[in-house]
Amino acid sequence: MITRPKLVIGVLGLLFLLQSSPLSASDIVFNGGFEGGTYSSTVGGYTNNGVPVGWTANSGFDSYPGYNFVTTTNPHSGSYDLRIGNDDGEDLPTLSQTFSDVSGDTYSGSIWVLYGGAGTGDTLPFFDLSVDGTNHVALNYLASGSWTEYTFSFTGLGSDTLTISGNTSPSEWYVDDVAVNAASSTVTPEPGTLLLFGTFLAGAGLFRLRQIAASSR
Repeated sequence: MITRPKLVIGVLGLLFLLQSSPLSASDIVFNGGFEGGTYSSTVGGYTNNGVPVGWTANSGFDSYPGYNFVTTTNPHSGSYDLRIGNDDGEDLPTLSQTFSDVSGDTYSGSIWVLYGGAGTGDTLPFFDLSVDGTNHVALNYLASGSWTEYTFSFTGLGSDTLTISGNTSPSEWYVDDVAVNAASSTVTPEPGTLLLFGTFLAGAGLFRLRQIAASSR
């Protein structure tokens, strides 16, 4: 009979695919799309009820809650985006998030930004995205008035802090879909997981062989 060899080969093939195929790595930025809700933050005596969950605001962000908050105005995706930017010359608003990664590994990131004051003639606005104090995205008054993706990369230190900031007049910067992933975009399954799943498949194959043998009697 040819059924048994086919079944055994199928089981072995699944084991090989599981061991050799990478698994997708997940985004390590929490609430980068700003869909995860807001909370009330108080820094420097200022309170802002529109701070995105998972992010830390500074006093500049909290001091002008009418400028800096999660909004539904014009999201790039989903239902929410972030509005940030005090007037030129005012305290700089920042949002930051610290995450764990693998020291020495390369990480790639992306962010979508829309400049609400495009075409107004004000030359002072700016927007920055930094990791551990080093700028990786730096925009000015020439930034696009439509959603534009900007990419960056950095080497992980084991724990890194991503910060976004910006000032503008007469409108704000809109931000959405902040993401950071391992540059390889893959992770390797743990050997124990492979062994457990392989044992399961082998057991299932043996059970099926016994069913076939019994039915052929």
